[in-house]
Amino acid sequence: MFMLFAASGLSIASMAAVYQSWRRQTGPMLYIGIAVWLLSSIAWSMSVGWEFGVLYALCLPGLVVWPFIAANQTHMPAPQQLPQPRKLDFSTKTTLRHILHYIVVLVLLLVFSVIASLAICALLPFDITGQLATTMVISPIIWGLAVYHYLATTKKIKTVIGYLVATGASLAILMAMPI
Repeated sequence: MFMLFAASGLSIASMAAVYQSWRRQTGPMLYIGIAVWLLSSIAWSMSVGWEFGVLYALCLPGLVVWPFIAANQTHMPAPQQLPQPRKLDFSTKTTLRHILHYIVVLVLLLVFSVIASLAICALLPFDITGQLATTMVISPIIWGLAVYHYLATTKKIKTVIGYLVATGASLAILMAMPI
């Protein structure tokens, strides 16, 4: 029972440290907050098991942060000049470009994230259930990072080629693993 209260306190303390780093604009408080959050993750895992401990450690800061957000809420006056919305562009070139982005993001990068996360987790020294659970956690993270990278870059063809090469390397790792 003590570990449950300790984990809760550490989660609140980590959010308070991150909040203070934002208020003071200092880096060391941020690192302290991250370290305290890692300690709270360990405490949560020790008190309720690693399955629920990881869940609580990841979700609780998102809930604890709302009082800090409410304390710093400000109301801005309405803008005087509203920008005009852009016209809709249904030209063939723009439509094809968007269809290609759709295919790359929702097919290619999704396949890349699943295969890469399976390859990464296959190399971890866990049993198969731990590897699959880790894959389920990191696959959407890898997908989100890949999508963000693809949409943010100006060299999209080089990026797609890089992801295809990484997918091939991940497939090679998976094929080399014993069954």
